[in-house]
Amino acid sequence: MIKLSPNFLDDVEKFSGKSLNKKDDLSAIIEAYKSSKKFEDFENLSFTGKYVNGLFRVLENSTKIPEVENVDHIKKDLSENMKKIISQLKEITSYMNEKNKMLIEENYLKLSQNSLQNLKQLVEDLDSIKKYLNHLKRNDSNQII
Repeated sequence: MIKLSPNFLDDVEKFSGKSLNKKDDLSAIIEAYKSSKKFEDFENLSFTGKYVNGLFRVLENSTKIPEVENVDHIKKDLSENMKKIISQLKEITSYMNEKNKMLIEENYLKLSQNSLQNLKQLVEDLDSIKKYLNHLKRNDSNQII
């Protein structure tokens, strides 16, 4: 089984040079993945988060990037992958205690402007996490065993 260091999120912040937006929520999410022994699913969530964050960046800068010709395609891809993130979060809540489950549902799974903003911040954090996981794999670090 792959294990994350006890200071994993602190290490992500040091690596990225910025504070995580949703560190407490990420702690609960990571704990649920640990207890369910589904680390590969956490890696998939971080990959999807990194991808969605990239789509947000492209969409926000699409007017400045002449190579972006089909904004509708980007919006469709973003929508599909946002649904995927929501699905992944719903799935992991089944391994959470009731308090954390309600927290995730309230903050990320409701169809509201606030939930969308929270999801956007979460995918920014997942982007940093994925970059850090890739860094660990490339450097064959002992952080992931």
